[in-house]
Amino acid sequence: MNISLEYPWMLALVALPVFVFRIFPVYLQPAASIYLPFFARLVAATGQAPTSGSQVKQRKRIQAVALLLSWLLTIICLARPVLLGEPVITQKTGRDLMVAVDLSQSMEQEDYQLNEQGKVSRLVALKSLLNTFSKQRNGDRLGLIVFGSGAYLQVPFTEDITLWQTLLQQMDTQMAGPATAIGDAIGLSIRAFDGSNTTQRILLLVTDGSDTSSRLDPVDAARVAAAEGIAVFTLGMGSIDTEGEDKVDFNTLNKIAKITKGHAFEGNSTDAIEQVLRQVNEIAPAKYQQQSYLPKLDIYPWLMGPMLIIYICVWLALTISTAVAAKRQAYVK
Repeated sequence: MNISLEYPWMLALVALPVFVFRIFPVYLQPAASIYLPFFARLVAATGQAPTSGSQVKQRKRIQAVALLLSWLLTIICLARPVLLGEPVITQKTGRDLMVAVDLSQSMEQEDYQLNEQGKVSRLVALKSLLNTFSKQRNGDRLGLIVFGSGAYLQVPFTEDITLWQTLLQQMDTQMAGPATAIGDAIGLSIRAFDGSNTTQRILLLVTDGSDTSSRLDPVDAARVAAAEGIAVFTLGMGSIDTEGEDKVDFNTLNKIAKITKGHAFEGNSTDAIEQVLRQVNEIAPAKYQQQSYLPKLDIYPWLMGPMLIIYICVWLALTISTAVAAKRQAYVK
């Protein structure tokens, strides 16, 4: 059990009454008087009640104790004692990472090796590797965009990695159309980042072709992304030596990465893609911020309550005893 004072400097007020009495002494009005040390016996012997001002009432010891105790407790309450609980640690995401995946028809080609499964399609291999990659992004918010003839937001930024993985597995080729709209995918990513309040924004753009149907030129879209502080990591699924319709436009992907201060990668095999994702983790590791605070419970209500009760009880006891004494004196008279 840890107890702390929020305003410990308030304890200096304990000595305040001493200075008050020193600077402002008790007000006394001079008058002719005779001091009788046996005044009480004289009153009892004569049976006469003393008039107002004929005697100076002395503070009883219980009054002094109650007053001193009340003052001390009041000062302690002003210092605001609190009971400290166990530290509570919260994690805040430090980076938003959007993954844009090309779902054009060419992603159906079974030219990638995936462990014991043998030859699988590019999309199946990519799903498996992205699933592993997402598990390493603890602390980041992930989003998912699919694009083909158009670009569509599949998963807005979320900290729920399990949900992201589930929707990743549900995507399929040509669900966004047979063509490739790289520029539109970047443009949609920019809009998705509008609601992001993190300072580090990353887009992982995965494609196995060239832009064929974008309304927004990919390079122009990259310039806008750079102005918004979005770094684009491009991953071309294919070989630089490939020719014809299946050729990946590595030249454009390199320009996009350079403009946005990102990185361009070639993923011509499952092992190559795995190495790329590992490099992405090294270049932009998952990041989160930890915030901790101590729960505090104010104690002063538990001090003020008993103090008031004690003070009221003492006041009532003194009032009653004074009243009883006055009645007895009147009866004797």
